[in-house]
Amino acid sequence: MALTQSQLAAEIADRADVSRADAKRVLAALEEVVLEELGNAEKVKIGNIVQLAVRVRPATKSRKGRNPATGEEITISAKPAAVALKARPLARAKAALPSVQKAKRRLAA
Repeated sequence: MALTQSQLAAEIADRADVSRADAKRVLAALEEVVLEELGNAEKVKIGNIVQLAVRVRPATKSRKGRNPATGEEITISAKPAAVALKARPLARAKAALPSVQKAKRRLAA
């Protein structure tokens, strides 16, 4: 089951020996800072866990393609340029991953 915002705040409060209200305020401030920086198209590195970056996907031209079901030739429409968010896990997050067997057991449950 996913860790909720309240559960995260409670866990941070317990580990940092602060009140839950303080932990919630810190999380809210973190969210505000991260969103502001992403809005300015800046990279954001959250601890040694994840790096967030804004990237621009270029526009694509319309092109010819085939319908896989009928084999009929079709035109695939053009797509405009878009802004996307890229999240990259860092070394500590990768090191914390469980083994394949353990992950399969947990995800199957």
